[in-house]
Amino acid sequence: MKSTKRVILADGSRLVREMLHRVIDQAEHLEVVDEVPEHGELPFSIERYDPEWVILSLSYGNPVHGWIDAYMVDYPEVRFVFVSPDQNHIKMKWQISCEEDYSDLSLEEFIDILEKDQRYT
Repeated sequence: MKSTKRVILADGSRLVREMLHRVIDQAEHLEVVDEVPEHGELPFSIERYDPEWVILSLSYGNPVHGWIDAYMVDYPEVRFVFVSPDQNHIKMKWQISCEEDYSDLSLEEFIDILEKDQRYT
């Protein structure tokens, strides 16, 4: 049985956050616990909600925000997902040295990745 995974939607455009919130609300084992429009508010939100995922929007080809490395050191259990809405591309980072890239995922495949128990990957 899958447990419910807590998700924080951070940074990026309000439109992308709202779209992701609607999609995640329909998933059986995911729950949006907070929306953080500015990354400076993210540490407080992570401390408060202890999420499995933080999802941010990022244009494809842009380097991942430098401040994320500091957050990964402070919160090694959290996985950061960078969604590129303009290119159908997703980058996942955790524990600084771990990274996965996905392209052309369906919405169902994306939700399956988020719902999977990441402790065993």
